[in-house]
Amino acid sequence: MKMSSFKWLFGRNSEFWPTNMKTGMWAWVGHRLTGLLLVVYVFLHLSFLSQASIGSKNFADLMKVTAEPAFVFMDFLLVCAVIYHAMNGFRVVLFDMGIGIRRQKQVFWIMMAIAAVLVVGAFYVLFSHGLFDGAWF
Repeated sequence: MKMSSFKWLFGRNSEFWPTNMKTGMWAWVGHRLTGLLLVVYVFLHLSFLSQASIGSKNFADLMKVTAEPAFVFMDFLLVCAVIYHAMNGFRVVLFDMGIGIRRQKQVFWIMMAIAAVLVVGAFYVLFSHGLFDGAWF
């Protein structure tokens, strides 16, 4: 089968071409990607902790590794994904209750502004507790 027969799906005029996607479609894609990321994280986290709980020495070594700046930064990225997913999920719940249906784009950007404030707050908490210790900055 030729690739040109899928032009309606993947071509520049397709609604799935990134520049043709509207705000609602980007919100949907972001929600699905962060949802998948969080599911994968939960399984990795549980397997990680189950391996660490075998011995107290292993657990102490594991906690040292997770206190490294790279892991703290990955935790910050995880917090960003959780905040985005939560705010977008709250937006969807509002729509399910019939609130803001006619102003979906504005509701999305209001939720993203709230998410940005929460991310800045999380970043401040990381710095105020010395979790980054100036390792990268």
